[in-house]
Amino acid sequence: MLSERLGRYSAAGQLPHKTRPIWLHCASVGEVRTAAPLISTIQKRRPDIPLLITTATATGAETARTKLPEGVLHAYQPIDWPGAIRRFLRVYQPRMAVVLETEIWPNLFFTTKRFGIPLLLANARLSSRSMDVPAMVQRLQSATLARVDVVLARSTEEAKRFSKLGVDPAHIRALGSLKLAHSDDSAIEPFPLGRKAILAASTHDDEEQRIASAWAAAAREEQLVPRLLIVAPRHPERGPRIRDTLHRSGFRVALRSADENWQDADIYIADTIGELESFMAASEVVIIGGSLVDRGGQNLVEPARLGLPILFGPHMYNFAEESDRLRATGGAQRFINETDLQQAIIELFRDEQGRKQLGTNAAATVSAAQDIASLYADAVLKHVR
Repeated sequence: MLSERLGRYSAAGQLPHKTRPIWLHCASVGEVRTAAPLISTIQKRRPDIPLLITTATATGAETARTKLPEGVLHAYQPIDWPGAIRRFLRVYQPRMAVVLETEIWPNLFFTTKRFGIPLLLANARLSSRSMDVPAMVQRLQSATLARVDVVLARSTEEAKRFSKLGVDPAHIRALGSLKLAHSDDSAIEPFPLGRKAILAASTHDDEEQRIASAWAAAAREEQLVPRLLIVAPRHPERGPRIRDTLHRSGFRVALRSADENWQDADIYIADTIGELESFMAASEVVIIGGSLVDRGGQNLVEPARLGLPILFGPHMYNFAEESDRLRATGGAQRFINETDLQQAIIELFRDEQGRKQLGTNAAATVSAAQDIASLYADAVLKHVR
């Protein structure tokens, strides 16, 4: 990994002789998953052109290996040093570069442009927070983005932000959120809980206690509320600390990584990697982490795809397009604080039909967006040399 980050690559021999790949950069796990339907669509349309994926993390590399179609080549992204980037470009000689989401690397963008390689941003997003930076940083962002040929933004609002940073509006298109697309039709096996449960997915520090308190209060008031809460922390290494905190609050807690018995527990800490979707499939309702505290929320498309009722808090700016669309179509509900969350849980389990309809609407919203991958593929392939 380190040698590749420094621009020393030996895997280029896997490419057909004198065949220049389409290069897509995905920072880590989330971006790889987002890019998967686009990659599948491009591969089906242009099987003659190899695809190269770069990631900056080992978990992103593992996700690329397991989630992307066979034949897609992986390499680690060179660090943002001119020498490392030049070595990368000379080894792989990509015919174009597609960078996912918010990755803005000055040297990478400048050097790619200097090599005459078309550069696109896909599912491009800029939060309102990213605009609130010192003038010097904003000037650097503008100078970097001036090297981009096309910005394919995930929403009209974010398209306007790119325009404010100096990108020519003629080079910006709002295509919708690529996260809503989906290329993996494999069934997800539910985790064998043997009990009904609510899942708090991808939680952050200071959320677990607050969500647990709201859920426990709802369960005391409404007998139909599941007596098991699953907490899947965004950073699994926090599992033991979360267990200790909740245990001190009087909850019976079991830890997945320690193989502890959840059957007699109030709360099950799912502190493992690769099982989140399985826990989702076994749950009645999903509460989105990172939204009760100011972290911008986590991905809510996976539970929507599974047809699950979704609750999220006031901070969803990292997934504004997706959360707004799901709310507008009746596929998710927003809560403001713990008291509001407690009441939302009670109302969902008092109204079984309404709860099921919320999940049905969520799945229909995602299904209706399946053509987004084709829109992105059209835009990308238009610039292939």
